[in-house]
Amino acid sequence: MASAGGDSGESLSLNIMPMLDIFSILVTFLLMSYSTDPTNHDIDQNLELPDSVTLVNMDEVPSIVVNTNEILVNNKKVVVLQNGKIPPTDIQQGAAYPVYQELVEIAKVNKAAAEQLRGNADDGTKKAKPGEITIEMDKRHDFELLRRIMLAGQQAEFITFKLLVAKEHI
Repeated sequence: MASAGGDSGESLSLNIMPMLDIFSILVTFLLMSYSTDPTNHDIDQNLELPDSVTLVNMDEVPSIVVNTNEILVNNKKVVVLQNGKIPPTDIQQGAAYPVYQELVEIAKVNKAAAEQLRGNADDGTKKAKPGEITIEMDKRHDFELLRRIMLAGQQAEFITFKLLVAKEHI
């Protein structure tokens, strides 16, 4: 116990439980109010924001969307499907060739950005990370279509695939 002063023999006890309650409530409040979501603001009509220039592009993660009628790479239409299939003229080596061409262009941009970031130092210690693709596909398509798209990605050196699905509510 803590002594309150001199040699009077009186002792003072301190109950820390209320203080711990306050700290736990404060920590809980701070954790609940913390957010990692980007902040969105409505811009006033009478406000003009300054321009920003990025010297180095960040890695672009391509998004491939396969709806019922077409294949889009980063919102650019590259293939028009015929009865849910890629036209035979757009297939080369088993892959969707227009998708491959778009992904090669994106890979070039990513490679140039990575070289610019490391200052063109070719010391062999840093290896480029493998490419990544996000695929959204209508559930009525067959696996053959997905396989052709994944093969195009693989040929363009994108080897990590993320497939978007809807979470089932039980």
